[in-house]
Amino acid sequence: MYKVLIVDDEYYFRQAIKISLPWEEWGLQWIGEANNGEDALEQTRMLHPDIIMVDINMPIMDGLTFIREAKAEGHNSKFIVLTGHSEFAYAKHALQLGVSNYVLKPIDEDEIRSSLCEIKKVLNKERSAKVELDNLKKQAVEKATLLRNQVVNDWLLGNLGPEHKEERLLSLGLDIVSPYYRIAVMAIEANAEHARSMEQNKTTIVNVGLAFVQHAVTKSLKCEGCLNGKGQYVLIFGSNDNDFDEVGELCDSIRHMMAATNDYTYTIGLGSGYAGFEGVAESYKEALYALKHRFILEGNQIISYSEATRTANKVSLYSVDKRSKLLMSMRTGNMREVEAWLNDFFDNARLKQASLEMLLVAGFEIFSTCMEFLEETSRDINEIFDSQTESDLFRFIERMNAFGEFEEWIRSLLRKLMAHVHANKSSRSAIIVEEVKSFIELNYVNEEMKIEDIARGVHMNYNHLCYVFKKETSCTINDYLTRVRMQKAKELFDQGYLVVQEVAGRVGYSDANYFGKCFKKYAGITPSKYISYIGK
Repeated sequence: MYKVLIVDDEYYFRQAIKISLPWEEWGLQWIGEANNGEDALEQTRMLHPDIIMVDINMPIMDGLTFIREAKAEGHNSKFIVLTGHSEFAYAKHALQLGVSNYVLKPIDEDEIRSSLCEIKKVLNKERSAKVELDNLKKQAVEKATLLRNQVVNDWLLGNLGPEHKEERLLSLGLDIVSPYYRIAVMAIEANAEHARSMEQNKTTIVNVGLAFVQHAVTKSLKCEGCLNGKGQYVLIFGSNDNDFDEVGELCDSIRHMMAATNDYTYTIGLGSGYAGFEGVAESYKEALYALKHRFILEGNQIISYSEATRTANKVSLYSVDKRSKLLMSMRTGNMREVEAWLNDFFDNARLKQASLEMLLVAGFEIFSTCMEFLEETSRDINEIFDSQTESDLFRFIERMNAFGEFEEWIRSLLRKLMAHVHANKSSRSAIIVEEVKSFIELNYVNEEMKIEDIARGVHMNYNHLCYVFKKETSCTINDYLTRVRMQKAKELFDQGYLVVQEVAGRVGYSDANYFGKCFKKYAGITPSKYISYIGK
């Protein structure tokens, strides 16, 4: 319904117009009246009418002057000039001002209706065009935002292509290009009562947070933010001189500022500073690692990677090596290896007289490894853990009365997971994957072995084999082969083989230097350091 303002210095004429015309029937709404142009200008500013019916000859400010003033102020109202025969020359001048139509007095209802209908058609077209334009703008903004988030997340994960990185970021409005970077990741969490509203408001919350940080950062820092795939808020800080001293204070300020507006919990994991584009992925991994320790160190605080590492070093029940072995056994579906791992784990826990704190940490880490494995296999977590645990995992473990109760829970957890995930091994894809793993197990020593050889060995097309293996295991054949070789190498070192060149040859590497690089990437330390640790 369009709004109409009547401007005429004759009171009875205005009343007659208001009463005699069927406004609602014509899809119109009378919203006000004025007796001169000056008053009409004030009414237009307040009421924003769509249509203004205005007399030409009025005191104080005439109709034509009013129209000029209204247009000069940017009002988009459509004007119908009301005029007598003696003022016809003025009416023609009004048309030159962009007036939509003029109607002669005395007013004929058919004529005024026709004029209003014509204006309504114009307004309808303009309104439709504006809606369409607004929709196009909204779609463009949404598309640009999606592309921006995709590029930033690729960067965080180390998947941003090597070419024209700086130009690509700048083209998306990301003014973050710097020699050094540091990442902060914020988890926004709420209790069950507020969880739904938190998810609905998360985008608004993080936008407010980013605006606060960008306003607060000094000239020596740049900052951009986005949501990652887990719904966590990621802040990328850029620095020209690797000085990130103020980042911790900034993050603490944003956490307090956002917490003051609602009942949510804000915990921030903080990675280290790194040089170059590739350093972003490293800092991001560290920030995620630090953030995960909110379950150990409690949330609602800033947790740096260095602090999380110190905490992890105090807890020796679940080392990186133990995690890798468990994950490998789960991936291959070898329940016998899983049982052996469990026996070794609990024997070690009893030997060290593990404290409740150590068990809490180990229980969480094992559960996290199970979650990671389930994500790799695209299984529904609720199918397995619907009644296994509570939302507060550590309080669930803490309420256990004995070590044996904790052990039985862990064993039951892994058995149920393995039974569920590997129950459908009869599927063709699963059989193919097992055949590939068996082939690699038998031939990993062969340095010349290629994926083409594996494809021939399992009687499959090369491209299809790569696709099936990646889909089923979430890793490439080459990555799996490298993991197997590195695991075998560690086993050889553990058995007393201390010559790096010899071990490299036994697991399929003639180049000991290349083997050393692969081993360090896999284990986090060089072969020589690993050997020295074994000897201690």
